[in-house]
Amino acid sequence: MPYISRKSRKFIFSFMGALCLCYLLEFLPGGFMLHNVTSVLYCAIAIAWIITVERRVPFSFIKGYLVLGGVCVTMLFILRVMKWDIFAHIVTLNRLIWYFYYLPVTAITLFTLLLSLRVGKEAEKSKNLWDFTLIIGWLVLVVMIMTNDYHNFIFKVYTYNEMVQSYSYNFGYFIVLAWNVILTVLSFIILIKRSRNYSSKTLSWIPVGICLIFSSLLFIYALNGGNSPVLFGKKMYNFQEVYGIMYIAIWESCLRIGLIPSNSDYDDIFKLAKIKAAIADNSQVLTYLSNEAVPLTQEQVEKAESPDGLRLDDNRRVKSKKLAVGSVIWVEDHTAVNELNASLKEAVERINEENSLLEIENEIKAEKQAIETRNRLYDSISFRTRSQLETIGMILERAELQGEGKEEAIKQCAILGAYVKRQANLSILAEQYRMLKLEELRYAIRESLENVRLLGIDANVSGIKANTEFDGGLLIQAYEIFEATIEAALPGVETISCILLGNDGIRLEILMDTPNGLPDFTRWDLNKYGAQIEILREDEGIYVRYYSKPSCEKNTQEDDEKDFKSDQDPENESGVKAP
Repeated sequence: MPYISRKSRKFIFSFMGALCLCYLLEFLPGGFMLHNVTSVLYCAIAIAWIITVERRVPFSFIKGYLVLGGVCVTMLFILRVMKWDIFAHIVTLNRLIWYFYYLPVTAITLFTLLLSLRVGKEAEKSKNLWDFTLIIGWLVLVVMIMTNDYHNFIFKVYTYNEMVQSYSYNFGYFIVLAWNVILTVLSFIILIKRSRNYSSKTLSWIPVGICLIFSSLLFIYALNGGNSPVLFGKKMYNFQEVYGIMYIAIWESCLRIGLIPSNSDYDDIFKLAKIKAAIADNSQVLTYLSNEAVPLTQEQVEKAESPDGLRLDDNRRVKSKKLAVGSVIWVEDHTAVNELNASLKEAVERINEENSLLEIENEIKAEKQAIETRNRLYDSISFRTRSQLETIGMILERAELQGEGKEEAIKQCAILGAYVKRQANLSILAEQYRMLKLEELRYAIRESLENVRLLGIDANVSGIKANTEFDGGLLIQAYEIFEATIEAALPGVETISCILLGNDGIRLEILMDTPNGLPDFTRWDLNKYGAQIEILREDEGIYVRYYSKPSCEKNTQEDDEKDFKSDQDPENESGVKAP
């Protein structure tokens, strides 16, 4: 069950007691006067509830719809007095008042749905189209009801000039009934769906249960031909009481469990809050105190209103702020601030004394960080070139042992050495700048192929010059795959043709007439940079294409329509960077 404060329980029991009193008065003998008294009392209860809504609900639109709903409930009892007592003998006016009953009856459900549409964060983004459509639909329904004498679409009235009018329900009456049922159900669904409070959702059975109980009474009323069961010669209940009390009870329960936002029991929340504060009235008497508030006299409250406040001790100061109907008083505890200031003062003195030591320490840390970065970079380069370095050692050792083929061994070592050199260059640049121009990769591939040509292999690289920048790791991965492909093709390859493009991501194409196989490309994490490798075997050789997604960061591209047709281009030679 939801938490209900003592004040709220008193409020609820007062309203329930007033309703029970009105219900019991209906069974007392009194005729015309007593019947009017109970109607007036019901109106007073509805008006009292409206007054509480004005105080408890902070949101203007929600408050407005609740107030309008309470006014409609009040109209039900006013119309009952007009129909059965004041204008009971004026047949035509009595019938019009009967039709007029359905204006507040249908309006109550309309306001309930409009209210639910204004609850929650979704209401901030919602348009007024739904409000406008619902209001237009309601107006059309009201016009149909009030003009029933001309079309009998709502009620089939068989006699118009007698005191007792006989009638039956027509198709339009069931439209009115569906209007009330559908709008009420939609209101519950919207309120429950938009509630951000888990407790409110779990307690939503309370308003739903109230609606079902009162709806069953209305259902019995309808089955009984528009009359309720009789007890002690009098009807047990009337339509107006059941319908009006049902919606007030639904709205009130939604307010209590939190489906409709309200500011009920804020005094209890203030009392339970972990703050040292109090609220005083205009007489400087403390009216509300939190559990941790400091009790103050009227004189102390007056002193707290001064600009400097009231000092309780070295660490605590009482401050005050005027309100419309009093003032709020709180205690500012500066204990932690004072302790912090003392600690800061001590720390500043110590820092001033140790400033020179800190500068030396910072220099050592910077140097240490530089050494760690350099070692990490060297380790990375060593890891990437370990295979080539080991192969160079093996080639030289084998040539030394055999005593022949040294020139061929030197050429093979030159190919691997060019890769080691260029791999180191790319790694250093990637560590320093992260984003590298595509030309760095082109220079590395060109130098590798220059050394490949030492073995008598026709090797070249071409492409379109572009200043596009890519992640350094992507260029390193592309160069590693290029080197692995070239090493796997040696010996036996006669022609190697490379194309390097970079206007829309990196695209490296390698065409070779090698009889050998290809490396295992699965050892590279291609997904890391969104890259893919395609392998085609054609009559002229093996075609390997490596391509990646477009670069996320690009400089302004300056595409040059001049192809790199020659490996001995002086401009390209000057662009080769050594590590």
